[in-house]
Amino acid sequence: LIQQLEVLSKESDHRLLNDLQMIVSLLSLQSRASENAETASQLTAAADRIAMIGRIHRRLHSFDGAAIVAFKKFLDDLCSDFSSLVSSGRRGERDIAVEGVEIELPAVTCRPLGFIANELITNAAKYGKGRIIVRLERNCGKGYALSVSSDGSSLPEGFDPAASTGMGMRIIRSFVKQIGGELRIGPGDNNQGAGFTVLFS
Repeated sequence: LIQQLEVLSKESDHRLLNDLQMIVSLLSLQSRASENAETASQLTAAADRIAMIGRIHRRLHSFDGAAIVAFKKFLDDLCSDFSSLVSSGRRGERDIAVEGVEIELPAVTCRPLGFIANELITNAAKYGKGRIIVRLERNCGKGYALSVSSDGSSLPEGFDPAASTGMGMRIIRSFVKQIGGELRIGPGDNNQGAGFTVLFS
């Protein structure tokens, strides 16, 4: 019975990934067929986000269904996927470095943190320049801190993420709230560019 359940679970996962890939393909086709640049851009962004759901799902299952996941390794793999995606899309290769400590987290926590990291890296690649640094550190007050920073334009003075209507920031705020975390925004490394930090326990 256990073997049958394992087979059914793997088959269900396989079908889910195939369905997600079909949705990505349909959105990509619709994007290329659209004559409206704004609509095409939004469809492409939607396709990228759904593709990320598939990649996170696949990465988590590469840990053989473990309830606890080595999160820094998970981030390493996620950033490797992102770099490959950017390169294949001919948007120029980006150097993404993952630094900090290894921590073990429940898989249910890795999912929202994975989406948060992806959105922050996407923003850094879109608006920043140079090297993107993803850092995982211990934090005395909150437990742990996940940060993403890059060189480039600094954020406008008084920027309020809660007032932002952009889809990416709305997704980030939603997942930060889901894990009971806190989002902090400021300058990046060496006071250059922008840095986003999520504190969580």
